Amino acid sequence: MIEPKVVVFDLGKVLVDFDYSIAIRRFGERSEAGLEEVQRLLDSSIQIDYESGNITTDEFYAAIRDGAGFRGDRAEFVSIFADIFSPMETMIEFFERLKPFGIPTCVFSNTNEIAIGHIREGFSFYSLFDNYVLSFEEGGMKPDEAIYDVVEQRTGESGAAILYIDDRPENIETGKGRGWQTILQDSEAASVARAESLLGV
Repeated sequence: MIEPKVVVFDLGKVLVDFDYSIAIRRFGERSEAGLEEVQRLLDSSIQIDYESGNITTDEFYAAIRDGAGFRGDRAEFVSIFADIFSPMETMIEFFERLKPFGIPTCVFSNTNEIAIGHIREGFSFYSLFDNYVLSFEEGGMKPDEAIYDVVEQRTGESGAAILYIDDRPENIETGKGRGWQTILQDSEAASVARAESLLGV
C-alpha cells in the first residue's frame, strides 16, 4: 500500500466530541414543547435540510422556534445549539504533529453554519487545515458520492493517496469504494496508532 499524501478528517466524534442532549435540555427549559418533542424536531428532516445547505440558519431557527415554541431570540438559539462540543485532545494533538512533516490535511464533515462558527471561534486547531469540505457549503452530505468528488478536487489527490478517518461506517464504505485508505474511528488512541503506521510518522 502506498504512503498517503493527504489526511482527511471527519470533525464530529473524530476531532471534537458533541452531545446534542445538552442542547435538547436547554431548549426544553426555554420552550413550550417537552424534551421528547424537541428531540423529534432535531432528529427530523429539518436538521438534514440545514446540514445539506437547503435552508439557512434563519430558516432553521424559525422552524425550531415555531415547532417547539422556543421563547428565546436568535442569539440565544445559536448559543444553545452551538455549545455542545468538546475537544478530542489525542486526535487534535496527532493532527498538529502532522504540520512539521508537511502532510496536507482536510476537514470533511456533515455539519452546519452554527457549529462551524462556534468551532472556528473556540478551537484554535480548526484554522490550521489546508482544505475544508463542509456539507452545508457544498449542498450535499456523506455518504453520497458527489461530496467525495469535492474532496478529491480540493486536495488534488485520489485513491490510496487519501487517508480518511471517520466514525461512521457508511461514510467509510464510500471512501473505501473509491480506493481511499480508511480508519473507522472507535477510539482516538487506536486511530492515531493506525494513522502513524500508515504515514510513517
